[in-house]
Order: sequence, then C-alpha cells, then structure tokens
Amino acid sequence: MTRTTALFASSLLLVAACTKPEPEPSGEEAGDAGTDTAGESDSSSEDEVGETADTTDEGESPSDFCVERDLPVAPLMEGTGGDFGEIAGDFTVETTFGEWNLAANFTGCDTYVFVNHLANGTSDQLRSSFTADLFTRSPDNVHYFFLNNDADPAAGAIAWQTKIGQTLAPLTDEEQKYWIDHVHFVEDAPADITGSVGWFFAQNPNVMVAAIDRFQRWDFPNSTSDTGGGSFAQTGAVLAYTPRWYNWYHAQELELEAQTREPGFTEVALLDNVYFPPDGPAGNDGPFANTYNHNVWPANFPDAASLAEFDTMEVVVTGTCGPYGDDDCGHWDYEAWVELCPDQACEGETTEVFRWITPYARIGERKWVFDATPMLGLIQDGGEQFFRFGMRWNMNPSVWDMRFRLRDTGQGSRPVETVRAYRANKGFNDTYNEWETVEFTPPASATKVELVAIISGHGQDEGNCAEWCNHQHEFTINGTDVHLREFPGEVTAQRCAEAVDEGVVPGQWGNWTPGRAGWCPGQPVQPWRVDITDEVTLGQVNTLDYRGLFGGQPVTGNRGRILFSTYVAYYE
Repeated sequence: MTRTTALFASSLLLVAACTKPEPEPSGEEAGDAGTDTAGESDSSSEDEVGETADTTDEGESPSDFCVERDLPVAPLMEGTGGDFGEIAGDFTVETTFGEWNLAANFTGCDTYVFVNHLANGTSDQLRSSFTADLFTRSPDNVHYFFLNNDADPAAGAIAWQTKIGQTLAPLTDEEQKYWIDHVHFVEDAPADITGSVGWFFAQNPNVMVAAIDRFQRWDFPNSTSDTGGGSFAQTGAVLAYTPRWYNWYHAQELELEAQTREPGFTEVALLDNVYFPPDGPAGNDGPFANTYNHNVWPANFPDAASLAEFDTMEVVVTGTCGPYGDDDCGHWDYEAWVELCPDQACEGETTEVFRWITPYARIGERKWVFDATPMLGLIQDGGEQFFRFGMRWNMNPSVWDMRFRLRDTGQGSRPVETVRAYRANKGFNDTYNEWETVEFTPPASATKVELVAIISGHGQDEGNCAEWCNHQHEFTINGTDVHLREFPGEVTAQRCAEAVDEGVVPGQWGNWTPGRAGWCPGQPVQPWRVDITDEVTLGQVNTLDYRGLFGGQPVTGNRGRILFSTYVAYYE
C-alpha cells in the first residue's frame, strides 16, 4: 500500500513518499523465517509465538534486512511482563502513518526505543532538543516510537511529527525516506496501546524513555542528557547510543555463549551474584557499600597440569543495580580493580589483574569482558587463589558477578610466568620520573616475551591533566628499543559516547560522553600488549626503563595522577 506522508514543521513542509507493504499476519500465522544467519542462536528459552513475518507478495521477508547486514535473526517471543528485564511481546499502535504491528514488521534484529512526552518541563525540553544527530548517530536497525500523555494524544502525535519532521529536513532524500519508515508518531494514549507496550506503560505511567533490546527485553535507557558541554541539558540525540550499545551487547552475549561450547572451556567463579547492599546514606556522593570495599575473595582454579592446557584467560564482570533510581547505584565514575593476593590475608605485595571504571549511576545490568591472558602466568600453580576487589574512593552497591574463563584458542603458546615491573598510583609531576631500571630474565625456552601495561590518567590539575590531556609513556628495552603508549585523539568530545560500539554503557547520569586519556566511564581499561621477543636475549638478563612524558618531554608541573601497572610475560 502506498501512503504519502506529510511531516509538518512550523515553517517547513517535508513531504516524503513512503511505500509500505500491507500488514502481514501475526501470531500463529507468522512464517518460519527465524534462522540465525550468523551461525549462533539466541540463548533465550522463552516460548516463541512465531518467527519473523511472512514474505511479501514480492518474495521479500522482513528478516532479509538482518541477512543483508549479517545480523542473527531471533524469533518473536511471547511477552512475559511489563517490567524492565521482562520479555516484550507483540503490540499494535495507531500512528499518523496508520496501523503498525510488531509481528507484521518483525525482522528479528531490530530494537525499539519509546520516547513518551509527559507534559512536564523535562519532557518538554527533551522534545524540543531533537536534531538530525539522532539519525546520523543511530544504527539502521532501530525504530523510534514517539508517544505522549497529552490530553489529546492524537494532537500530541502531530506535535511530535512536526518536531521530528524538522530534524529530518537536513538529511538527504534517501535518508529521509529510510527514517520515515522507522519513526512512528503514536495517536493512542500509552496505556491504551494494544499489546505489550500498553501493558508496560500502564504499569510505568511516568517513564519518559524505554526500549526493547535485541533480546526482546524491556530496558531503561536511563539519562537523556548530553554532558559534553557541561550543561547536562536534555538532548534527544543521545538516545541514538542506546540501540548501538544493544547491538554490541547482543554480539558479545552470543560470543560468550558460543565460547561455552568450545572443547575444554572452563569457568572459575570469583563472585557468584553477590549482593553488596548500601551501607551508607544516599546523597550527592552516595550510596556506598563500603563494608565490601577491599574484601578478599577466593577462586578455585584447576591444578597446574590442567591450567597448562589453556592459552587464553578472560574475565567477565557483571554488575546489576536498580531498578529504583540512582539512589541504589553508585553516583560517580569510580576506579575499580581486582588484584591477586599472596595469601588469604592479602598481606604483602599484590598484583593488579584487571581494572575498569564504573559508570555514573547507570541502572540495570552492566557487563564487561577483560583480556587477562597475560595474567595466566600469575596463577600457574592453580588451586585456590585469593583476590581483592576494590574501588577508589567508595564501593558501589550492586549485585556483582565475576568469572574467569579459561580457553584453548590454538595460539600455540601460553603465559608460563608473568613478572611485575612497575606499579604506581602517582602524581604526574616534577618528581614522577623517579624510576629504577627493572631487570628481567626470560627463560631460554620462551617462545614469546610480551610487555604488558594497564595505564589510565586521572585528575584535573594543570592543563586539565591527566584525565583530559594526552600524555606519553615510554618503555625502553635494553637501552635501545622504545615503545610508546599515548592517547592521541582520545580526549575529544563524544569519544566515550561513540565508544558504545566498544562497550561503553550509554545513558549514564554524569559526564560520560567526552573522551578521557586511556579510559571511559563504564568500560574496561584493557591491557596494552607489545611483543618484544626480538628485542630481548632469552636466558640472560635484560633491562626495562620507563618514563612519563607530556608533549614529548619529561613531565613537569602538576598534571594529575597516573594509575598504571606494568608486567613482562613469558610464553612457551
């Protein structure tokens, strides 16, 4: 059926010709198009109410959209409830373009974002803030639904249509045509919508933004502020980062699930869904769970002979908080780390294994995967090992789950020993470069020697360093071979927001969008790994020297703080 859709703006008439297929059968009549084109299947076990929609008269299926983009096709599942985290089932909305039904248009790889105008000041600001950036930043597998709680929902739908028409105007004709088919101005009151969406908004009438993710679950996109300019103003375009993160998260989940089917896959729990309750008052800096900060936790690894079968180690950390607002999530972007202890009392020298920065009060599930392969050399004895989990300055309340994942990925070598070189949490200033030469002796049997560093800059002192400036870290092997770790292009506007495609959690309730030196709020600080095999002499003493630079010169002044750990790992 062909419809001509007029998107009116106050001084603009944007007319787009939209060709849409007739609504397809839903429910039991939906066709069998739910093949996982990427070779993986959705791990959900809920009852299915059908696959994707039937093919059209022209032989096309909505799932072709996913196939063309090499995205796995998930089946349409029956809804389980109207709360965040539950499965969202089929729904039908009346829009200014006509009726739209999920089952009839279900591709198996789309996400759905709902923006609900609540007729209050914040909601007014959000609606007026939308620009073309929403669409230029969005992935193409998202539908946006614009709802309203106005006295006249149909008139409210026209108000939305007018505003979004203005945002589409700067786009090309082709882009406008595409997005007109992916924006929906709903004429029903939210609680009156047929199906799962009405069910959800009847239970959550004051929700301004909601979404259905790639696992067909209700999710809260959290904050709609863009903090890059420091104003914390409502900015509709930040919603584009949510469906991009869904794509990343979905791919990560499928990959993690696939790994469990690899021969010999072994998982070692450090924290098994342990609840860290708030134990301090909430407020501008809270709440905290400091009873748990720097506690020591055991993990039971396979014995030494079994560990020798693995060449890869990753850590999966899941933190879940909410759903009652940021009063039960940590408010700030805290430095968080896990370090290996020499014994259960954790007395003596500890060794950092992995590090991340927590998101600003982001409600919901957050999951990170850390590359910890070089740290296999720290635990070669196997058996019970002890780790300390800490945050600076305070521990976030959350449900924490941490698991080491041991795999044999056919690398041909594995870490057999990891030697600590430098570790510091030190002011980046005139006295920073007081470092001694480190000597190390790789075994004659080593097949690879690797330099490993976990580096992040913090603080906002002179030059807004070391969080908001580029700095260099120079490592010299045997006095001749130089390796430089620096952060050019990372301290830029929107860099952390754009890194949602790499796992940065969107929708944070703080200054999360600008880039930092070596990190982002809500992301691991992954190790920097350099193969130095050709620069060392096996079986003999070698040297490692380090210095910190700013602007290519030894650092001077008072430029914040550097948090780093450096190792040399031997592989056989």
